[in-house]
Amino acid sequence: MKIITIPHSTLRTEAQEVKTVDKKLIKFVKELEDTLFKKNNPRGVGLAAPQVDTKWRIFTTQLPTEPQSDEYKLRSFINPRVADHSDTHTFGPDKKEPILEGCLSIPAFYGPVPRWEWIDLTYDYIDGNELKTATEHFADFAARVAQHELDHLDGILFIDYTIQYDLPLYKEDPKTEKMEELEPELILALAEKAK
Repeated sequence: MKIITIPHSTLRTEAQEVKTVDKKLIKFVKELEDTLFKKNNPRGVGLAAPQVDTKWRIFTTQLPTEPQSDEYKLRSFINPRVADHSDTHTFGPDKKEPILEGCLSIPAFYGPVPRWEWIDLTYDYIDGNELKTATEHFADFAARVAQHELDHLDGILFIDYTIQYDLPLYKEDPKTEKMEELEPELILALAEKAK
C-alpha cells in the first residue's frame, strides 16, 4: 500500500463506519498492518486507513508490548471512538521537553500536540465473520498514538493544532537528523498546502 501525503484530499475527508466483515475488509486490515510494519525511515507507530487513500474508520498501531520493551505488537481498531478521557491535556510527561508528534503523511515535520493523558477507547474487531466490540484503557504514549490516529479518521492533521494553539513546528534535516524550528510564515504555508 502507498502512504499518501499532503495535500491529498482523502487526508481531509471524514472516514465512514465499517458495517460488515468480508474478504475485502480482512485483506485490507492485513495489508494496513503489513504497510505499517514494513515502514522504516522513519518507523511508524500508527497508520490510519485515510493515509492509504481508503475512507474506512480503521487504524493500526505498532506499540511496545510493555513499557520500555523492544517487542512491538501490531493491532487494528475498527470504528474506534473515545468513550471517556482524562480531564486534562498534556504535551507529555516532561513539561520542559514535550513529545513531538510526526506523521507519515507529513514527512520530516514534528510538533507538540495537546492530548488527553488517558482515554478509554471503544472499538470493533474482527471475530470470524463478524464485528465484536471492546473497550480498552490507553494511557501516556499509547493514548497519544490512538488520538493521533483518531484525528486522521476525522480529517484532522497534527499541524492543525500548531495553527490553533500557536505552537512551534520543526523540520528535520534528513542528513543530520537535527530539528530546525520553522518561521510562522512557513508554518502557515504548510498548513495552506495541507488544506
